[in-house]
Order: sequence, then C-alpha cells, then structure tokens
Amino acid sequence: MSRRKHKRANASFADQGRKNLPAEQRTLIASAQNDITIPFFSGVMQYVDDTLIQQGGGQGLKIYDEIERDTHAGAMLGKRKKAVVAREWGVEPGGDRAIDKEAADLVEEQLGKLPFDQICEDLLDATLKGFAVSEVVWMRDGTQIRPERIKTHDQRRFRFGFDWKPRLLTWTSMYEGIALPERKFIIHRVGVKGNNPYGLGLGNSLFWPVLFKREGIAFWLHFLEKFAGPTVVGKTPYGDIDGQQRKLLQTLQNIRTSSAVTVPIGTDVEFLEATRGGTVSYQGFLDYWDRQISIRTTGETLTTQVGDSGSRALGDVHEEMFGLVVDSDSDLLSSTLRQQLIRWIVEYNLPGAALPSVWRARPKNEQAEAETRKQKAEAATASNQALVTIVKQSAVFEDDAIAREYIISFELTDGLSDRTIDAMVKARAAFAPAAQAPDPFASQDPAADPSIAFAARLKKKR
Repeated sequence: MSRRKHKRANASFADQGRKNLPAEQRTLIASAQNDITIPFFSGVMQYVDDTLIQQGGGQGLKIYDEIERDTHAGAMLGKRKKAVVAREWGVEPGGDRAIDKEAADLVEEQLGKLPFDQICEDLLDATLKGFAVSEVVWMRDGTQIRPERIKTHDQRRFRFGFDWKPRLLTWTSMYEGIALPERKFIIHRVGVKGNNPYGLGLGNSLFWPVLFKREGIAFWLHFLEKFAGPTVVGKTPYGDIDGQQRKLLQTLQNIRTSSAVTVPIGTDVEFLEATRGGTVSYQGFLDYWDRQISIRTTGETLTTQVGDSGSRALGDVHEEMFGLVVDSDSDLLSSTLRQQLIRWIVEYNLPGAALPSVWRARPKNEQAEAETRKQKAEAATASNQALVTIVKQSAVFEDDAIAREYIISFELTDGLSDRTIDAMVKARAAFAPAAQAPDPFASQDPAADPSIAFAARLKKKR
C-alpha cells in the first residue's frame, strides 16, 4: 500500500471512530469506586501503604518523620532534595506565538519574586511520604494576579476524594474533611499507582532499615555498658545476714565510680572480665543497614561510604546513577508545577496562551564535554582520511556509476546527501594517476627519442 493510500485509510478509520465512539471508551471503567484494593472504603480515599497501615497506629505519617531523625537516612534524603534545588531553573515557552513567549516571561517574573527553591524543596517531601501539599496565597499586583506566598502544610491534615481533590480535616470534620477551592492547593505526588492519590514514597521501604538500625544501636549500647568494665564479684563467708550482704552489694556497685573501697575482713572481691570471640560486630550490622538506606535513597553508596579501594570508573557509574535519580525528581516536580501553579498563573493573566515549562537542567561537566569534543574531533579526522583514501581508489573506475557504488559501499557516506556524493564522484578525477610517457628503449619507437632517430638515420646512410 502506498503512503498516500495508507494515510487515507488512517483518516477513514479516524473519521469512523469520531462518529461512532462508544460511551465506555470515553470513561474510566476501573475507577476508585469499584477498586477492591482500596482498604476501608468510605466517602474519601484511604492509604494503601501497608507499612503505614500496619505500623502507623494512631500516628499516621508521623512515623516517617522518625526516618529523617536517623542521621544517615536524613542526610541521604537531604542530599537528594538539595541536588534538585541546587540546579539552575529556567522557563521555556510552550509555543512560538508572541502570547506564548509573553506567558513564559510572566511566569519567570512571578516565580522570581518567590523563594522558589525553598518551595520546591518543601514539595520534594513527597519523596519520603508519597505526597506533599502547599497552599497558594494570591494577590493583585497592578494588572496582574500573582502568588504572594506559598506555604507547605503537614500531610496528615488532608484526605483525598474520589476525584483526587484534597479535603482538609478540621475539628468539625475529622474523617472526611471539607472541600477546598480550586487553584489554591498544589499537590505533588510520587509513586502513584492505580487509584492511589496518596502516592507511595520511600518511607514505605526505609522504615524497616531505620527500625532495625535503631534496635541494633540499642543492643550495642547495652553491650558497651556490659563489656566496657568488668563485673565485680564479692564472696562472703557463710552465715552473713542479709543486711550485711546488701551493704556489700552497695559497696561493690560503688566500685564503678570510686577509686577505692573498703570491705569487711574475710570478703573476697574479684573482677569478672567478659570475653567474646568471632568476627561479627554491631558496627558491621549498622554499616549494612546504612548501605541499604543509601541504595534505596540515592541508588548508590560510593559517595557516602568509601571503602579501602575503589576506581574512577566505578565512581563515574555511581555519579551517573545518582544523576538519573535527580533528573527523575526534577522532571516529576516540573510536571507538577506546570499542570498546577503555572497553569493557574497563565489562566489568571493570559488565558489562551500555551503553558510554559519550568526545567532544572543537569549542570554541565566541562571536563567530560571537552573530552567528548576531543574524541569526536579525532573520530572525524580519521573518517575524513579514510574517505579521501576511498575517493582516490575510486579514480581507477572510469564509469561514474561504478565509482559511486564503490564509494558508498564503505558506509562512510551515510550522513551525506546525494549531492555531496555526486560531487565526490566527479572530484575523483583529480586523484587519477597521470599518464606516463612510453619507455623509448622498451618500445624502440624512433619518434619517442631523438637520439634513437638520429642513430637510425646514420645507419641508413651507411
């Protein structure tokens, strides 16, 4: 089928679909109302985070705040947020029209009047908890309507309805919450699957490593208390009354803080040293969970846990992996801002303009780019030299078609136009070897050498 016929067939199919689109094709069948995975179905959507449901109790999302109190987990989460906001941000127009570019300038101007990096960092709290909520306070500035400030709220104050719109829990509505106005609350979600408006953050998987690590530290402290100093053993003669034994026990307990004590004659005092063997240690146990936290949070461990040996190549791989994680966070946040805050700014001030986008590009690695440019230059030089050699070799063919076929057979001209290849075929004549004069001694042609002709005439006269 030709391309034109194929296009007509597609157009015909589109026309039929446009006229006879069934109603079920225009609605969501697997909706929240019939979702069997939603626990405790009611008037509002419920969490589907198993860790939160089983371990949260009455605290809810507050249990994930404990994760950030862990020094290592808090540092990893902070590193991931800071890596996003440390990038420079810019606004790109959504179209080529004058009003589209005006909308981009307007958004850039209004965002520049806000603590934009702090706002983004607050919204990135969704990385841990699944979602984050920020409220916009609008104001009129001359002929413009712009956000005066944006405040982030505790996620525990909100629920979501079947339409995924936020509802605020109040003293009068503690379960379902009250409806909220449009263009007011920014909702940033992470890990959204199915009909789950609450998202699924890293807290779901980080809760357990942090819990095991905390329990390990408690055992380690108990171990240090027990093994740091010897246990004092007092031996008393038979027949001592309980009061004297209790007095001796108190004396032995004071040994921990006293440099000298007195005991009755006939009492033996010994120090029982605790011994243990093996290579297993609490330090190794805690290091293991720190590595798991690093892998889950940033996708790598090398930048936080440098061992005795390593390599630059491995470091580059880890850095690239972390860069991909930050790229994902940045792109997801940019999409949220475009669909909500930026859309509201444009609808208030320039309705009809294409929505601009806010992007945080990855910082350029000047050294890597210089190395790449060098490699490309060397590759281009080698390709050019090879192409010159091929064109020289093609000069042995008199027929242009054969010469062209010979040149393109080496696949070095894939990126060249037919016009350029034709020019190369014509230019091959410049590389053709020059015609050499015949060897007069081999041909014995008198006309080829005057000396031979002279010798022939001399012989004829004789």
